[in-house]
Amino acid sequence: MSTTLSARLLRVVDALPLSPGVRVLEIGGAPGAAAVEVARRVALTGHVLVLDRSPTGIQRTRQNCQDQVEAGLLTTMCASVEEFTLPAGVEVFDIAFACRVGALDGRHMNLYDDAIRNIAAALKPDGHLYIDTGNPLRRIDLH
Repeated sequence: MSTTLSARLLRVVDALPLSPGVRVLEIGGAPGAAAVEVARRVALTGHVLVLDRSPTGIQRTRQNCQDQVEAGLLTTMCASVEEFTLPAGVEVFDIAFACRVGALDGRHMNLYDDAIRNIAAALKPDGHLYIDTGNPLRRIDLH
């Protein structure tokens, strides 16, 4: 995948508190454009989980992020944010972020509470959620 991000996604990634070793949950991350750059910034000991509700999107993410998947820096999960749970044995995350996810940006407010509950369960107690309703992001404290 090309490492060139759109200006919008570059602003988002730059606004995240990323450093080597950070575990990141990207919600609605298909087809993986931001995930490649996030994985680069958290390598060698960090990890990115790309969550997306689209099977096609997840397939494209796996293809586009093949190098990161093979390096163990990135995994994918096909589920909606309002219905997902981390599988047993998966370590919780330091941060989560989402861009243009209807359950979080006000388009589908009926899904918001379930989405927030699931994200909070997937984050460490001091973890934060960042969504693209700020300039460029708004931080939401979940615990």
